[in-house]
Amino acid sequence: MLPLLLRPSVAVPLLAALVCRVAAKDADRIAIVGLFPSEGSVEQMAFELAVQKVNLDPALSDDVKLEGRVEIVDVNDGYRTGQKVCDSIESGVGAIFGPPGYEASAIVQSICDSMEIPHIETQWKMNPRQRPNYYVNVYPDPVVLSRGYTAIVRDMDWTSFTLLYQRDEGLLRLQHLIQDYSGSTKLSDATQSAIAIIKLPENNDFRPMLKEVKKSLESHIVLDCDKDTILNVLEQAEDVGLMDDYHSFIITSLDAHTINYGHLQYKRTNITAVKLIDPSSATVTSIMEDLEFVQQRMNLNMEVFHADTITVDALLMFDAVNVYAKALRGIGGTKTIKAEPNSCSNRSSASWSYGYGLINYMRVIEADGLTGKLRFDQDSGYRNYFTLEMVELTNTGFRKIGVWDPQNEMSYTRTRNQMLDDLVNANMNKTFIIASKITEPYMMLKPDHKDRTGNDKYEGYVVDLIQMISEEINITYEFKLRNDGNGKKDKKTGKWDGLIGEVQELRADLAVCDLTITHERRTAVDFTTPFMNLGISILFSRPKEPETNLFSFTQPLSFHVWIYTATAYLSLSVVLYILARITPDEWQNPHPCSTEPEELENSLSLINCLWFSLGSILCQGSEVLPRAFSTRVCASMWWFFALIVTQSYTANWTAFLTSSRKESAIKRVEDLDKQSAIKYGCVRGQSTAGFFENSDVNLYQKMWSVMETYGDTVMMFDNKQGVDRVKKEREAYAFFMESSTIEYEVQRNCDLTEVGAWLDNKAYGIAMPFNAPHRTRVSMALLKLSESGKLMELKDKWWSVTEDKMCPIPKDNSAELDVSEVGGMFVILIFGCLLGFLFSLLEFLWNIRKVAVEEKLSLWDAFKLELKFVLKCHQSNKPVRHTKSDDQSSEG
Repeated sequence: MLPLLLRPSVAVPLLAALVCRVAAKDADRIAIVGLFPSEGSVEQMAFELAVQKVNLDPALSDDVKLEGRVEIVDVNDGYRTGQKVCDSIESGVGAIFGPPGYEASAIVQSICDSMEIPHIETQWKMNPRQRPNYYVNVYPDPVVLSRGYTAIVRDMDWTSFTLLYQRDEGLLRLQHLIQDYSGSTKLSDATQSAIAIIKLPENNDFRPMLKEVKKSLESHIVLDCDKDTILNVLEQAEDVGLMDDYHSFIITSLDAHTINYGHLQYKRTNITAVKLIDPSSATVTSIMEDLEFVQQRMNLNMEVFHADTITVDALLMFDAVNVYAKALRGIGGTKTIKAEPNSCSNRSSASWSYGYGLINYMRVIEADGLTGKLRFDQDSGYRNYFTLEMVELTNTGFRKIGVWDPQNEMSYTRTRNQMLDDLVNANMNKTFIIASKITEPYMMLKPDHKDRTGNDKYEGYVVDLIQMISEEINITYEFKLRNDGNGKKDKKTGKWDGLIGEVQELRADLAVCDLTITHERRTAVDFTTPFMNLGISILFSRPKEPETNLFSFTQPLSFHVWIYTATAYLSLSVVLYILARITPDEWQNPHPCSTEPEELENSLSLINCLWFSLGSILCQGSEVLPRAFSTRVCASMWWFFALIVTQSYTANWTAFLTSSRKESAIKRVEDLDKQSAIKYGCVRGQSTAGFFENSDVNLYQKMWSVMETYGDTVMMFDNKQGVDRVKKEREAYAFFMESSTIEYEVQRNCDLTEVGAWLDNKAYGIAMPFNAPHRTRVSMALLKLSESGKLMELKDKWWSVTEDKMCPIPKDNSAELDVSEVGGMFVILIFGCLLGFLFSLLEFLWNIRKVAVEEKLSLWDAFKLELKFVLKCHQSNKPVRHTKSDDQSSEG
């Protein structure tokens, strides 16, 4: 139970009576000795104030009264300290408090164990292997405290940090934290430890050491040093540029909250400290009110004894005295406890009879004090339960952000929305530096950029994207251009250039362009959620439209074949004509009814032979057919020849039409590997090259070997150079590039096309330093823009082109023949018709002349007579015109 504390309203009438009772029972007081290194220290004041408060507390028994004795000792002189303790024991002592020194403490503990007097300490001290019997330490157990520091660091998601310590005991104090991270690895270099441990120099010039910390690019620092050294370290850290947005400090000193940080509290650096006292708790508020009353009534000067400024040693000393008093009350009851005089030199003297029971009761007691709940290990006497307040330095001082205790572990006092609001407020007065580069369509200069200033000079996808993000999270920004690419890592130094280097060296808050999120880049910088998904694809030249030929139907056969075929046609016709005249079987009776014909006729005239041969090779046949065996043999061979030529022509023309279709030389990435005529490459040192270099797929490994072999002849310095080469070396060079950029180029270059499927899946993100306070806000803004569809609209804005600039839609490869490809056949048809019409006209004119001569008409009358008959289209019968000679012969 917490003792009933005095309130000013009720304590005034009781104070006089209490003072009288205290004076009357001085002889019954139990003397306790406090060992302090200097006179007038705040720990001594806390000791004296605690004694006074115990003596004035009506909740304690009348038999529990304390007499506080103060001894000033040299913590480095154990012998003299031991002598003073023995001198005090000779007059009777109920407990020894202190001293802070290790050697002096060991001697005092030895004396207390032999005399069975409780020894109470308030200083950090490692658990000894041989645990003392009469010992209690109000200071948190070093092992449990180290667990608390580890929990705080882990809860802040630190994967690595630099530990700066002043004394060797700091390594012991943080041994759990060091061991916990000893098995981890840094993200930036898997061969290094996750922690770097550096001892602060003794000359108080920390700048050279802090510069090395800055060069290491480690943004997390754990500082373990004396309270008086903290401000000096932070001020020198400011001089070397470590006090910025991207560096965070955890100060392990439990007195860090008592320092006046001055202008440093207005820095954007995250400074986190821990303390044992919670000034806002009801217990602390109640105790401090009562202490203020006691100070006034007892005329004590305790100006430094305030909850926000008092040191942890003073707080622990106050709690130690109160825990001791509570134990006295617990074991006293109705008995009167006295501290009998004793002697260190007389070994036969009896020890203090109440010492054993008192120390054991203190180890099982549980009390509330200024440093929270006190609970002790029953075997060692160390305090194994306490509460660490996690506080963060703000413009108005330290603010509580979390609590840790051994049972409940870490719990936060702020909601997630409150944390985000704090980030928003922190970003309001800052101008963000946005690193980017000139790359279409992400970042481009306006045509009139020379007449503009600042961000107004630029346009593009990135410009609009950052503007939308800034409207979402309410920030101002300024663009900073780089001209050396997205960033390549120097294998010797491990440093990055380009946009990644700007962010890694903290010269930019954000980097955004066609910046692919890769594992290697992720080891150097942090990334937001992706704003665009893409993959590696192949940029290649679009196949040329085949050249159209009006007489393309003649191309399946070469010119010589056409000449040889025509010669064969004429020769066969002549040979067939000669054979028909030689063989008697071809001469037939023109009048079958006459058994004795006067003459025989041969149907295979030269004209008919030409007609027969032409009909055969054109697969049309003819009414004129050979009858003799010899002519039939000749005709059969011609038919066989015509069959082969016709079928060969048909097959070759089909193949010719298929091969003349517009078709790319490569259709997928495997086609590049199977040939050697087309070279291929990518941008050197960028994410696409890293994909091939680090791939486990045999095909990609082989292709990377080929690209490395050709070197600069196929590897480009940027995407623009690769695009220009693809356009220049049509169907001789293929360029691996991100699909989003290929899509943009294809929209604007009708000679280019994307070949094959994506080789991988990746994304563009916004780069920023590790542990950037604005990372969450920027990522949430991107998610909101993506869910609302604004990112898609933004891409359509900068990728699409107007209708007048769009490339014509290519014809389907399986489309039908075009007129330009078979138009020659129509030309020949028209030519044949015109030729036939010409011969018909000549025959018509020759017939007019014949009619005019025979009927003795003028040419014009004969022409009108014949033309009149021709124009009578409905009449299909033509009367035979007989000449006068024919009439006379018929009359005779």
